[in-house]
Amino acid sequence: MPMGMVRGVFLSEPAGGFWRVQAGQGVMDNQFLVALARHPAVRDALGRCYGRADMMLEAGWEQVADGMKAVMRGIGCEVIFTSPATRCRLVAQRIATALGLEMHVDGRLHELDFGRWEGMLWRDVPRSDLEAWARDVEGYTFPEGENGRALRARIGAFWGDVMRQGRSCAVVTHGGPLRLMRALARGDVASLLAEAPPMGTVHVMQARTFRECAHADAPGMAVPAVG
Repeated sequence: MPMGMVRGVFLSEPAGGFWRVQAGQGVMDNQFLVALARHPAVRDALGRCYGRADMMLEAGWEQVADGMKAVMRGIGCEVIFTSPATRCRLVAQRIATALGLEMHVDGRLHELDFGRWEGMLWRDVPRSDLEAWARDVEGYTFPEGENGRALRARIGAFWGDVMRQGRSCAVVTHGGPLRLMRALARGDVASLLAEAPPMGTVHVMQARTFRECAHADAPGMAVPAVG
């Protein structure tokens, strides 16, 4: 499958170099590769607040998934983890079936829960609520939802499990979780202030076994991401 089937494939290691992805490529004993993928584009998303809302994928998502599959095959993925959201689970299922991978649905990979804001147009969210969120981007709890601190805690716990297993794997999830995991893979402070990867893209990161990667509980500011 040509790489052009994916909007963007970024093959990077923490030092900023690039991996050549080839079938059967090996890594050092204490290192492995993790493909971090954001689901393809979804319908009716423009100007809308959604995190936990189960948005449907746009037509043509299968081609994007097949491009991701080529990358995951190339790095020798052994297992694929996915958010329960339909926009992630369908992609992961297609890839897992084609490659014969174990697939695990993990609730910790959900996007931030915006509670009563879910599905609202951003312009309809009360300004006073937006200002309260801006004053405390990590601690503000969305009405009937969660806060950035809770998102950071569950993603940190998931990443710790990935480090312990030490197997090349793929993760299909959302913008918020990916911001955190990309920082953790680089050994940076886990933060949602970084730019989220575009929908339909996959980044290949080099990771180390848990004993050599003590970043899962790193502190950091968290602001919600959409999708």
